[in-house]
Amino acid sequence: MIIRKSIIALSAISLMAGTAIAKQPNAVLQAIDDALPGTLINDPTVVDWVVYGNSKKPKQVSAPETPGQFAMQLKVVKKGAQKYDMGVNVPIRTGITSGNIITIAFWARAVKADTADGNGVVGVRINEDKAPYDGFGDQDVKIGTKWKLYEAKMRATMTVAAGQAVAGFQLAGAKQTIEIGQVYVLDMGAS
Repeated sequence: MIIRKSIIALSAISLMAGTAIAKQPNAVLQAIDDALPGTLINDPTVVDWVVYGNSKKPKQVSAPETPGQFAMQLKVVKKGAQKYDMGVNVPIRTGITSGNIITIAFWARAVKADTADGNGVVGVRINEDKAPYDGFGDQDVKIGTKWKLYEAKMRATMTVAAGQAVAGFQLAGAKQTIEIGQVYVLDMGAS
């Protein structure tokens, strides 16, 4: 709940450098980091992510209901044999330390989904950005039709070097069109 309130408050703050010691590469990311618990380990101002698998060409769309006001629209043309047959990888800038709690908070909505309840389904995890794509924290998140901030919390079960990890969103669990807005990956430490 603290993360949800902090992220919603981001739309109201001025994106200027905070008074805290700078941990981020620029003032915008520092202001976002200062407003959130833990340490921001990705760049939520970018939606130019790596998309792979069975999908139509992704496109950036307007999302005025979200703090970032933009999203990536991802169309899965058919349900995959595995949920990871199509997905998107969001780069993580820093290393991951085994034992730390990682929170992935992301804005999303299902434009349409061929599921029994009409909700989208997204697998969320952290994994290495190289074969065999070892990772941790696998969680399925049901995505409704209205914009909402979703959270997946997990404990790291492995250490990954800086620049070698991604937040993975696996989308082939259904034929569906999902829009994902800003993604915040936070290292909450070992607590």
